[in-house]
Amino acid sequence: MITSKEDYKRYVAQDMKALGAKTRHPLIQTDNSMIWLVDPVARYQRLLRRLEYWENCRTSPGWLPLKVLLRWRFQRKSAQLGFSIPLNVCGPGLCILHYGSIVVSRHARIGENCTLNSAVNIGVSPTSPGAPHISNGVYIGPGAKLRNDITIADGVTIGANACVSKSVTEEGAVVVGTNRVL
Repeated sequence: MITSKEDYKRYVAQDMKALGAKTRHPLIQTDNSMIWLVDPVARYQRLLRRLEYWENCRTSPGWLPLKVLLRWRFQRKSAQLGFSIPLNVCGPGLCILHYGSIVVSRHARIGENCTLNSAVNIGVSPTSPGAPHISNGVYIGPGAKLRNDITIADGVTIGANACVSKSVTEEGAVVVGTNRVL
């Protein structure tokens, strides 16, 4: 969770590095300028981090008009790209590979350096209280669904269209299909 200006800068730097922007100055290389200036996912992630910073660190009522404007821009960009990712859920180094239908529960937790593809659903099941807790360095393939109060260990790869409803405790495991660990 972002609690200071330094945290905000660290989160943004790690997010941009995860998306492929390798230099500090975005206009030095053409691929960096594409990521920093044009890529809608990078713009969304920077807006997400900015809103997290303002919500967590700027508590004075004088900042309310700016917060309202940022929330409006964030909701508009979320609807435009098909994302439903609440604030303070994702750790630094988040990498969203492509826009389109990513839904994350507000009760879920996503660790550092995790990768999300399109059509991912990380949520709560009506029959089980609690939401998934995803550790660091997890890759979640396109169309994957994670349900229930589960824990995913560090470095796990969840394959495309996998349905995960049980915890994966083995680090570096590959999960495909319906909770089959390879």
